[in-house]
Amino acid sequence: MSLPSVILISERFGHIGGGEAIKAQQYADFLLSKGYPLKVITAERSKTELGADIPAENLILIPDTAFQKFLWRVRLLRNLLGLYFQIRARQMVIKHATPGTETILHYISPVSPVELRFPPTGYHTVFGPLTGNIYYPPGFRYRMTFKNKLRERLHGLAQRFFGRVMGNKRNVDVFLVSGYERTRASLRMAGCRDDQMIDVVDSGVSDKLASLPRVTHAGENTKFLCAARFVDYKGVDLAIQAVAAADPRVTLSIYGDGELKASLQALVTDLDLKDRVTFHGWIHNDDLIARFSKYRGYIMPSLAEANGIIMQETMMAGLPVVTFRWGGPGMLADDDAALYIAPHDAPRAVQDIAAAMTRLAHDGAYAEALSQKARKIAESRFTWQAAATSWLKAYERH
Repeated sequence: MSLPSVILISERFGHIGGGEAIKAQQYADFLLSKGYPLKVITAERSKTELGADIPAENLILIPDTAFQKFLWRVRLLRNLLGLYFQIRARQMVIKHATPGTETILHYISPVSPVELRFPPTGYHTVFGPLTGNIYYPPGFRYRMTFKNKLRERLHGLAQRFFGRVMGNKRNVDVFLVSGYERTRASLRMAGCRDDQMIDVVDSGVSDKLASLPRVTHAGENTKFLCAARFVDYKGVDLAIQAVAAADPRVTLSIYGDGELKASLQALVTDLDLKDRVTFHGWIHNDDLIARFSKYRGYIMPSLAEANGIIMQETMMAGLPVVTFRWGGPGMLADDDAALYIAPHDAPRAVQDIAAAMTRLAHDGAYAEALSQKARKIAESRFTWQAAATSWLKAYERH
């Protein structure tokens, strides 16, 4: 039996474009390794900026235009960039694939169950994995922008309008659900049926990472790691403040970039942490993973993380994670496989993160126990073979 052709649609695609981009890249690698005929529709900047790595014959690029650059410069219009991409993606699908053929359209991102996509008719269409619709914990809601508060308030109305009135999910055959009941409930608002939904693992980690020896821990190690886009919900400022409250020998290496870079650097200066907090910029995901063995733990104070691919990777590597029991990260590990912090409020959270860093820095046996359990969970749940097997069930329904 021949394999169906797959058109994978993701605005962000590549090794240095954050979790969604890396997930799409690694899944494309998996499909190619299994012999699936594959095309990837993505934005041109994935090739020029995000480290997209796929043969040219498998890539369909949507050119970056002056209009898109204008939308990006006007903050109030930035949300229209995703809409523009989805309209152009529809055009590319119609141009490159004939309806009625054995072709699967797989919209792998965005992860939101609400955001608009425009799949044309005549294809077997899959959305997901879908998670999204995660908002700040109560103790941090003051940090939410008006736009995000409005989005939360209008979530149900938007789903009902887009799904039932506009019918933007009418052409979808299968929804891959990785956001648990919160995502299923959201899809039901749009008129989707439970028999259209398949519960899946949100992402896998690369075979290369899974084949590496686990990072082991003993004695003292005061070095910690954080990698994120510099946007508010990632909570990088909380990690920096925690360094100031931790053992004076604790250091933090931060990998990433984004709109808050200047304010985060200013915070480091204000707290007199220039000798303890270092910014390294974005690096290729493989290069980041190669550095894991230097560190005692990974700090992930994200306030609205729908899943947490980087946590899956650090668990596979055996690097203990300090994170909030909130959203996706709270579902990835057990209490003896990660160091969970209650997201009460900023002052208490900073102190708790600092205490966790200090404990891990000095207690090699504790770090080793977390590492071993995390690796065991990751090997059973987070390989691409495990994740993709759950996704491919959607293809079997065509």
